[in-house]
Amino acid sequence: MAQAHFAPCPHCNSPLSYLEGVSGSSLTPKCPRCQAVVSVPRATFLMADNSRPAQKDSLETVKLRSS
Repeated sequence: MAQAHFAPCPHCNSPLSYLEGVSGSSLTPKCPRCQAVVSVPRATFLMADNSRPAQKDSLETVKLRSS
């Protein structure tokens, strides 16, 4: 049976969907954004999680960009 959970990439902190038991699963999946191998206990397929809105930049970040 396939299972899924949502967690960030341990390397780049991008939101990911961890899909276990699906076609294309691997014990050494790569993050689709940073291409780093993510350590997983079961064969997993990683997919970018675009189901949640992007985080807004903090006011400080916006000020730095406009300087």
